[in-house]
Amino acid sequence: MIGIDLTGKTALITGGTRGIGRRISLTLAEAGARVAALFKSDDSQAERTMREIERANPAAQPCALQVDITDARSVDVAVTELCTRFGRLDILVLNAAAGAGGSITSMEDLAWRHPFDVNVHGAYNVVKACAPHLNDGASIVFISSGAGHDPMAGLGSYGASKAAVNHMAMVLAQELGPDKHVRVNVVSPGHTSKVDYDPNDDPDSWTENQRHIADTTALRRLGTSRDVANTVLFFCSDLSSFVTGQYLRVNGGRL
Repeated sequence: MIGIDLTGKTALITGGTRGIGRRISLTLAEAGARVAALFKSDDSQAERTMREIERANPAAQPCALQVDITDARSVDVAVTELCTRFGRLDILVLNAAAGAGGSITSMEDLAWRHPFDVNVHGAYNVVKACAPHLNDGASIVFISSGAGHDPMAGLGSYGASKAAVNHMAMVLAQELGPDKHVRVNVVSPGHTSKVDYDPNDDPDSWTENQRHIADTTALRRLGTSRDVANTVLFFCSDLSSFVTGQYLRVNGGRL
């Protein structure tokens, strides 16, 4: 039987204490990894997630640091601290993200720039800080969005920033592969429920919008954070050891 065992590996997840990032942190810990998470706000939620991780895997040695990833100096300090503590870095998941709604021509300048500051420049800061610490065969996973491929009215800034993320990941795959065999891939969630339970267990409780999403999805159900986390787990494992520079949609076939 093929299983995924990340015992002995260390993972760093940005935005790793809530939503999809929380589930990714828990899933990697359940597979045996030691887990470190970066978060920007909500200390209490970060503490709850760390306790959950410790219950899931007492050997995970969970650690959460509050960092604004748009501040390169703060990122450098946090990454150095984490890598000194754990001694190695095998997995990097770039999940932290920011969005902004509104038409391109009517958006305020700051609203247009914000997704780029976090999604692109923030990810760049983290990757640059982590690169010297990555072990041979390490895995980097970017969490993107279908908006980075498909034009969606009202999501121009967010979509453009995610398109930049997609391209950055593909270039990094070419740059980091030859020397250390580091793999870089992109997971692109569709509409994803971030609640702790699986809403598919009780379709009768769906809202009108949830039902519309399910009805326009090939698998006729809602996506969950666990669906995304399981895909990330695959990219972090040896099962994907010859997979790099790839973009995978986790959207149930929704058009």
